[in-house]
Amino acid sequence: MTELLALGAKQKQESTQLPLFAENLDSFWDKEIRPLFTDESLCFKVKTRNGNHIKYVNLDNGATTTPFATLKQHVDEMLDTYGSVHRGSGQKSIITTREYDASRDVIREFVGSSSQNYVIFAKNTTEAINGAATLWAKKPGKILVSDIEHSSNLLPWVTRDEVVQYRTQPDGSVSVAEIEDIFKAHENRPEAERIKLLTITGASTITGYRPPIYEIAALAHRYRAKMFADVCQLIQHERVDMRADDDPCHLDFVAFSGHKMYAPYGTGVLLGPKEFFDSSYPYQIGGGNLPYITRNLEIKRFYTERAHDPGTPNAMGAIAIAKAIQIIEALGRDRIAEYEHSLVEFTYTRLKLIPGVKVHIPGDNLAHVIPFDINGFDGRLVAEILAQEYGIGVRAGAFCTYEYIRKLKNISDEQDCEIAKQVESGITRNIPSIIRASFAVYNTLEDCDRFIDAISEIARNGLDHYLPNYKQDETTGVWSVIDK
Repeated sequence: MTELLALGAKQKQESTQLPLFAENLDSFWDKEIRPLFTDESLCFKVKTRNGNHIKYVNLDNGATTTPFATLKQHVDEMLDTYGSVHRGSGQKSIITTREYDASRDVIREFVGSSSQNYVIFAKNTTEAINGAATLWAKKPGKILVSDIEHSSNLLPWVTRDEVVQYRTQPDGSVSVAEIEDIFKAHENRPEAERIKLLTITGASTITGYRPPIYEIAALAHRYRAKMFADVCQLIQHERVDMRADDDPCHLDFVAFSGHKMYAPYGTGVLLGPKEFFDSSYPYQIGGGNLPYITRNLEIKRFYTERAHDPGTPNAMGAIAIAKAIQIIEALGRDRIAEYEHSLVEFTYTRLKLIPGVKVHIPGDNLAHVIPFDINGFDGRLVAEILAQEYGIGVRAGAFCTYEYIRKLKNISDEQDCEIAKQVESGITRNIPSIIRASFAVYNTLEDCDRFIDAISEIARNGLDHYLPNYKQDETTGVWSVIDK
């Protein structure tokens, strides 16, 4: 792993950090991005409704990503030497334990974490946040959470703790002044009534909106609260820096997943202060994360990261994240951000010009996603048409961000109540949805062109053109091709 870090540093030094002007986007992709992925994944073909096989275009990268080729190779090689982590004196156990432990240092450096922070592994971001929420519930005070959160950064807090929900602006943006008003309203109350933690997304899963997390962190710290950032939709696209502990803007906790950053091997990460995690029993407990139990059932525990590694850990998942980080760093996070932003801007400027298409975000602060609708169409039908007739993968739905969707779709309280009644009876068809195209570093200008041409044709054809060939499930609302 040390050799890999040295190689990454050398590659970054040797690569000229030139601006990615439109005319050299293709060259950058062909020379520097294409070699990072297997030809099989980049040239994967799917069968469309007319029987043709065409190259798949993946614009559902906000959900998950394709692994780097050398990452796959590295994991396969590590599997040949795989042994039990922290549980053996044999050579394979020693090798795997060394790589597993070293992955924490790679991750810590990647996010600019203090050495006083633990790097704790979980199955994904959802489990990481559930673990943090369980421990925070043991401490007095309330959790301040926004209304634009993914369910994974909402439900763990709501179901375990006392929550104060901050209502964002009609467009889903944050007013720091209004957040401060909430802090002020709670600061002189008893400890159990004060805000102890503010949690917020680093980037929205449906719009890409990036709240000013560092400014918010400074605000939280002024009122003696901690800051938690769910950065699973941000860290693979742009630099995330937890900052030094004495920086007023530092992030106390962050969580993210490997599968959204080209390492889909079943691991998520939670980083936070050692003193916090040492102050409570771990979220999960069992074999491996405690050293001794007395005859009288007195539990002796570790005061290290190992205390939060119950059972046999997913060593390959941790090692895969570390390898993905090395590849990302070698390519350059600023270059990744610039390249992806170029693709998104290229697509956005053309998409919004198509008659009948409504794009749900302004173009002044584009990120890695474009949410949109086509007038007269159910978004889930558009997604199905794109897959079945054009070989393009997007996603349509509520994206586990129900209040944000209600804002974007102007859903009234009355409509919300009616939808809730239907869901209670098992009908999910009328849950509001939008279409999301989400981009990754392996996408190309050709992908963007195919997507734009497909949306233009669908909008031009109109709904009636497709109804003879597709049917919708009356209960779930899912569309499928009619077999003929």
